[in-house]
Parts: sequence; C-alpha cells; structure tokens
Amino acid sequence: MAISLEVLQAKVAPLNFAALAAGLGAEYGRMAGRPYLTMPYFGNCLQVFKDELRYPPGALADPWDAILLYNYIASAGNREPTGDWIAYNSLPNSVSKAKTLARLERELASHFSGQASGLKERAARLGAEMVAVGGEDADIQAVFQPLPRVPILLLFWDADPDEGFEAQSHLLFDATVSGYLDLEAMLFLVEHLLVRLMG
Repeated sequence: MAISLEVLQAKVAPLNFAALAAGLGAEYGRMAGRPYLTMPYFGNCLQVFKDELRYPPGALADPWDAILLYNYIASAGNREPTGDWIAYNSLPNSVSKAKTLARLERELASHFSGQASGLKERAARLGAEMVAVGGEDADIQAVFQPLPRVPILLLFWDADPDEGFEAQSHLLFDATVSGYLDLEAMLFLVEHLLVRLMG
C-alpha cells in the first residue's frame, strides 16, 4: 500500500480510541496509561496501540498488518454491515485496480478447480459461514470476517469439464466497505485471505 505506517500512525495519534471502539467493532482498553483497541483479525485478537501492534502468543506477525489495521482505525467507520453485496469494480476510481482483484479471483479458482470440498474445508477452518445469497447459484457461498466490520463474500463455481466450464470465483464486499477501507487496503485484505485459503 502506498501510504506509510508512520503517516497512518500520525493520523491515528489524535483519535479518541474510546469513542471509536464501538463503531469499529473493537474493544477499548488502557495499559500503563496507553489507550489501545482489541480487535479480531483473521481469527487472532490483536491489540492496536497508537504506535504499536501486539499479537497474541504464537501468532505470526506481518509488518503489513499494521498498515491495514491503522487504515481501518483511521477510517473512524461506524456503520454496521448491511448485507448488501457489491463488486469491487462498482466502487469509484476502482477501474485500474479491479484488474488486480480479477487476477486474484482467477488464481483462487484455478487453485481449487475440481476441489470444491477442499475449499469448503479451508473456508470453515478460517471461520467462514456458509450462506445462501438470493440470486446466486454458486457451488460455494462463504462469508469471511477478517475484520469486525468488513465481511467478504466468496462465490465459487467448480469446473465442469463435460460442459467445458472452467472454475470461477468472485469476491464481493458489503456496501459499507468504503467507510472502513480504501481501495488498496481492500486488495491487501483479499491477498491475505487468499494466502490463508491457498497456503
């Protein structure tokens, strides 16, 4: 992501974590006088201080996580997800970046082609909820919750060699997503989701 960690931390520094916590789906706390937010991120509960990110014991740290989480906090978002799913390319100024998401979707579909049951198993391990979205006929419809207010819907159609149909996948976001993450942060979140699914 283009924006640096230092810039984001400076952006977050004056914010009132106690006031923001509920809107972000986080819990507020103080440690030695320092405010922090506790929030789930891909199944781990992370503590986000204004100048430090702390992982629970045994969790793998990734320096890019801090940029994503400070981005999320800096949004000061406060809307519950609506359950209305939208495509990435429907968001303003997303045309050039939509190609990256399309590539990621193709990689996911290719990886699990002929292995829908394996995808379902991986998704369940990541805490995904299997759903049925009206109007969609996908073989798998799974909602992931990598961040408290940013659900991601995965639609997967497995390959059908008899019909000459290649596997396809699409990732949709809640209509409120731009109130929490910018376009680059959304792509970063998807990349991390795919690493966990395909790893």
